[in-house]
Amino acid sequence: MSVLSKVFLNEPRGEMVTFKKGFSIRLVILFTALTVVLTASVILVWEQVLKPPYYHWIERNYPGAANAQNRDRIEQRSEHFFISMTVDVIVVSILLAIVDRKQKRLVEANQRLAHNEKVATLGRVAAQVAHEVRNPLTGLLLYSEHLKGKIDGKLPNGDAVLIDKIIDTINNLTATTEQILNFARPVTLAPRKVDLNEVARDVIQLLRTEIAAHSVEAKLELADAPVVGMLDEPSIRATTLNLVLNAVQTMPAGGHLTISTSASDDKLLLAIRDTGSGMTPDQVKRIFEPFATTKSRGLGLGMPYAQKIIQEHGGQIIVESQPKKGTEVRIELPVTERS
Repeated sequence: MSVLSKVFLNEPRGEMVTFKKGFSIRLVILFTALTVVLTASVILVWEQVLKPPYYHWIERNYPGAANAQNRDRIEQRSEHFFISMTVDVIVVSILLAIVDRKQKRLVEANQRLAHNEKVATLGRVAAQVAHEVRNPLTGLLLYSEHLKGKIDGKLPNGDAVLIDKIIDTINNLTATTEQILNFARPVTLAPRKVDLNEVARDVIQLLRTEIAAHSVEAKLELADAPVVGMLDEPSIRATTLNLVLNAVQTMPAGGHLTISTSASDDKLLLAIRDTGSGMTPDQVKRIFEPFATTKSRGLGLGMPYAQKIIQEHGGQIIVESQPKKGTEVRIELPVTERS
């Protein structure tokens, strides 16, 4: 396939008028105009800058009337060669740059598609397993509580504690199945005006005990004006709380946690930075894969669920980290509701 066909035979955008498959009239007009402009510019450079000294060199090397025909032939061929080759090189370079950019976008799109398919498959399988397990767990919990009531005061304290441990284990398993089911369920958003400054303050307030227990110094660097957008408050609040809790848990011996907000005309930004253990590039690459976790305990669904929520809002979540230097999680959200 030629360079031109690679460029022009792409998926058309909805607003373009097209003929054939993916053949963009607007792109043809653009490159026609570009070629005309480049040709005119190269001719101007040739006439004003290069032609006088070059013709002077030809006159010096091919003097006299006997060489007039040779001079004309060399001058014409040189002029045509320089103009055509220069324009061709510039246009082809631009085309190759566009092709390279489109190929990179295609690779990224394929990677996102593969990731989404993997997430969907894992979600369906996990949801089915969790659904099958949830009802038996509910029965076990009822039986255990009933048994505890029956033998209350009839067993030594040490034996009675075993039943409490059984109940706690069942509750933990039930909570795990609920996490899996919540991850697999479709997200339903109810957007309204939400101030990210208020969300950040509330999350810090809710986690103040956990923050103090880890000897973490929390700092808010919030925008002076409200950072308001059309967002689903419960899901954004839960996502922020989970990300902050992750950051705190990476600093068991203490550290610094910073939450910052800012806004532009069309974008809201929430950033969470910590000075914890950090992650390797491979761990960062896999951080949004379901059930991939660096914690000794945990399902590894927190970050995939956070990404799911942010993408449903039309935003993106970006993670940057270095081992032993900490992690920064940036959430970019649109100001207006996603159509």
